[in-house]
Amino acid sequence: MASIRDLKKDVKYLTAHFINECYTELTFSIVLDQENTIDVISDALGLRNEIISKLNARPSKESHKTDKSYYNSIAEDFYHQIIELTERLHSIKD
Repeated sequence: MASIRDLKKDVKYLTAHFINECYTELTFSIVLDQENTIDVISDALGLRNEIISKLNARPSKESHKTDKSYYNSIAEDFYHQIIELTERLHSIKD
C-alpha cells in the first residue's frame, strides 16, 4: 500500500468500473433480472461509502505498524467484498 490517497483512488476506480459493468448488464439483460442488478449496484455504492468512511477515520496514534495493518485489513476487506459482488452479478445471468 503506497498511500491512503492511492487506496481511496483504487476504491473509487474499482467501484466505478464495477458499476459500469452492472449498467452494461442492465442494458442487455431481461426485465426480470433488472431488479437484482439494481440491488447489486446499490450494495456496491454502499460498500464504496463504507470503505471511504473507514479510510477517513484514522485509528489512534499508537504506532506506524498498527496503522499499516489497519489500512491493509481495510484494503483486503474491500477487495474480497468487490469480488463477492462480481460473483453475485454474474450469478444473476444464470
